[in-house]
Amino acid sequence: MSLTAGDIMNKNVIYAELPGRREHVLELFKMYGISAVPVVKDGKLAGIITRKDILRKIEEDQIALLMTPEPVTVQVDEPIKKVVKILVSTPFRRLPVLRGDSLVGIITVRDIISKIAEMTIDKPVKEFMTPRAVCVWEETPLSIVGEIMRISNSELCPVLNSSAELCGIIDEKIMLTETLIEEFIEQIHYSSSSDTDDSWTWDSVRDFTVKYFEVSVVKLPREPVKNYMKKPAHVYPHTSVSKCAREMVRKDIDHMPVLDAENRFAGLVHDKDIIKVLIET
Repeated sequence: MSLTAGDIMNKNVIYAELPGRREHVLELFKMYGISAVPVVKDGKLAGIITRKDILRKIEEDQIALLMTPEPVTVQVDEPIKKVVKILVSTPFRRLPVLRGDSLVGIITVRDIISKIAEMTIDKPVKEFMTPRAVCVWEETPLSIVGEIMRISNSELCPVLNSSAELCGIIDEKIMLTETLIEEFIEQIHYSSSSDTDDSWTWDSVRDFTVKYFEVSVVKLPREPVKNYMKKPAHVYPHTSVSKCAREMVRKDIDHMPVLDAENRFAGLVHDKDIIKVLIET
């Protein structure tokens, strides 16, 4: 099968336009449940803006100053193997798709996972599994989990209970919601215009922030991580790649815990690792 970017891409692209403001982008994120949008000017691709861009440049309001200009793109007729090679060799999770210099679609890691879910690929997930992960206890405060993730450069942490059993997953999508971003922006504005010492403001620790990204951004709650975690799905080492992909789509997750024969945590399968199977086929 000779798939191209055009075969898999999403043609209904949600995008922002120049000139524009941050509030509009946040509305798009919340409305469509996405974390990035291409930016268009006069019908041509001008850049891409992600949730992390907004967090890294919290003082900026204009899309033109927040976006990443000249993003990596693919042409609509590019073979999917080339698309996958770009995605697995970069931090990108989505690529704008062009016909010439006009934006005609966007292709994401999830789009490719959905295609794999439709296929019959029998390779076991153990060939793509990462046998290591930074785990946290279910009673650990979310603010501490954020710091653990920053220090370990982890996108997520499996959560274990007191019996060392996997009981959940916590990731950046859960911790850095649009609501937290909006509250943080509001608090920045409040703090900059007020000298009051509100004893409750941001859990009474206004100067403490979780430096989760390159800049201090969000002050996370001190409540236990178990109050925020996702209930985990799981697969086993010999589960097929296509079955794992179907579970990822069904559960709307990017990482799948792998359990051993005794149902102990054995590792993680990342969606970016699974899509490598298309390079081999």
